[in-house]
Amino acid sequence: MTEEHPRLTRRAFLVYLLGLAGALGLAGLLAPIVRYAYPVAKAQVAEKQKVAEKSTLTPLGAAVTFDYQEAPAALILLKDGTPKAFYLACTHFGCIVKWQPENTIFYCPCHGGAFAPDGTVVAGPPPKPLVELKVVDEGGVLFVEGTVA
Repeated sequence: MTEEHPRLTRRAFLVYLLGLAGALGLAGLLAPIVRYAYPVAKAQVAEKQKVAEKSTLTPLGAAVTFDYQEAPAALILLKDGTPKAFYLACTHFGCIVKWQPENTIFYCPCHGGAFAPDGTVVAGPPPKPLVELKVVDEGGVLFVEGTVA
């Protein structure tokens, strides 16, 4: 007795091949969407960086600009003498804001966004306040260390 094995016909082979190609194409389209929806969070250690001495600053005067973790930032003293530091990227489209001591605002030249000295939005299209950096005062020397949660 001889057993006959079912033969894979040319038509069935092409159907399987087409199904495999379609599945690979769909996976290629969905992979970036899934990657966007579930980004890989990079843990970044908050460096402690010396910025300025408090005695050199005046309340609502000139800002001390510096780079923190490869991004522009600024440190100012509020009217009550409290130091505040912010990343200078506007929360609207990422343009760099400028501190204007004569108007006591951070101003975004791209779309007219304005932020109060405490980082809150006072005008324009920005949806969120500026990202605040944690300021540490150690004997009159001001350091920044990470962001305020």
